[in-house]
Formats: sequence, structure tokens, C-alpha cells
Amino acid sequence: MLTLTLTLTLAAFATAVLSATLGMAGGLVLMGAFAAILPVPDAMVMHGLTQLVANGGRAITLRSHLDRPALGAYAVGALVAAILARQISLAPPVWLVYLGLGLVPFVALSLPRSRWLDAGTPYGAGAAGLLVVGTQSIFGVAGPLLDTFFQSGRLDRFGVVATKAATQALSHLLKVALFLPLVVGMDRLLTPALACMGAAVVGTQVGTRLLARLPEADFRLWTRRVVLLIGGGYFVAGVIAARAAFAA
Repeated sequence: MLTLTLTLTLAAFATAVLSATLGMAGGLVLMGAFAAILPVPDAMVMHGLTQLVANGGRAITLRSHLDRPALGAYAVGALVAAILARQISLAPPVWLVYLGLGLVPFVALSLPRSRWLDAGTPYGAGAAGLLVVGTQSIFGVAGPLLDTFFQSGRLDRFGVVATKAATQALSHLLKVALFLPLVVGMDRLLTPALACMGAAVVGTQVGTRLLARLPEADFRLWTRRVVLLIGGGYFVAGVIAARAAFAA
């Protein structure tokens, strides 16, 4: 149990730093790490709790930069998606989680620009909540998809990170509510969960300081590069895991 707790805690810290610096990618890495170590329902809940704290802390730290109208519209779409997902409430196999983690960044990049994909409009923010929470209910992560709704350039890097953090905090809260009933023996995950949440808080503070030093142009450039690299790796891992699962 000690080794498991340390491994999960280090992963939570490192990915919180990454997310606080780039506004994304950390959750993508963390979900894959948790899914490799834990059963999928446990991984979903652990990931949701850790990201809830990491994103919530980031949103509170940068609260003066929040786009509150966008957050309100996002919440409406997110609640609709959660209600629909609740009717299914099934844990996907690991290979599907990895394939989803790999495909989401590329699908997000291929989406055309439109007012329906702009979090600066009420329609776009509501659509973001619906699509992001729906995707998270299947694959556990939808950060790259959410990033698509913040490409208009209307917000600076602080506004992007703050508003995305607040929307993701809500999304992960809903994900925990969806998958918690599927977890067997949540008490055994209590210590690792608390350790991961603490590490997420510390990692968020470290990453926020790095964000302040990152030039605006580099922020947008490296966000895309990092997430596509991670997505490609997950897709390959998903194909390998799927072949093994169907061959067994």
C-alpha cells in the first residue's frame, strides 16, 4: 500500500505542475497512469478527486481572471451530460480508455472553428459542458476537447487557465459522482486519495509560478505540441491493449 500511495502521489504532483503551467495535459497523463495501476472505476474516482482539488485550487488562485458567464453556461451543459451519463453508468475497459485518451486530442484539433465551439459565447460554453462531461464519462479525460473552446484568443493565458480550471473542477466532481457507486471498497483508497489531493495542491502552486514566467506565444505553442505527443502515445498503447484483450 505504501508503494502504491507514493507512486500515485508522485504522479499527482507532477501532473498538477504540468496542468498549472500549460492549462492542460496533466489530467491526460494522470488518467493513463491511474488506469494502468487501478481498476477503471477506481481510477476514474481517484483521478476525479485529484483533478477536482488541482483544478479547484488553480481556479481559486486565479479567480480574478475567471470568465464567470462562460462558467455558468458550461455548468448547464455539464449537468445535462451528467444526467444522461447516469442512465448508463458503466465502466469502460482499459483498452477503450487508452484509445479514447489517444484520440481526443486529435479529434479536438480537427474540429472547425465556430461560435458553437467558442466558450466566449453562451452557446459555445454550454456545448463545451455537454461534450466535455459526456466524453469524460466514457474516457475519464476531455481536456484537449475543452481546449478547442478556448482558441479564440479572447482570454489571455491567465484567463484561459483560470476558466478552464473552474470548468474542469465541476466536470470532475460530476465524474466522481458517476463512478463512485461502481467502486468496491472505497475505504482502501482513502489514504492514497488524500495524499494525491495534497500533492495536487502543492503541484498547482509550483505550476502557477512557472506559468507566470512562460511567454504568451510559448504557452500556446507548447500546449498543442505536448498534448498531441501524449495523445499519440496513448493511441499506440490502446491499440496494443485492445489486441491483447481480444486475443485472450
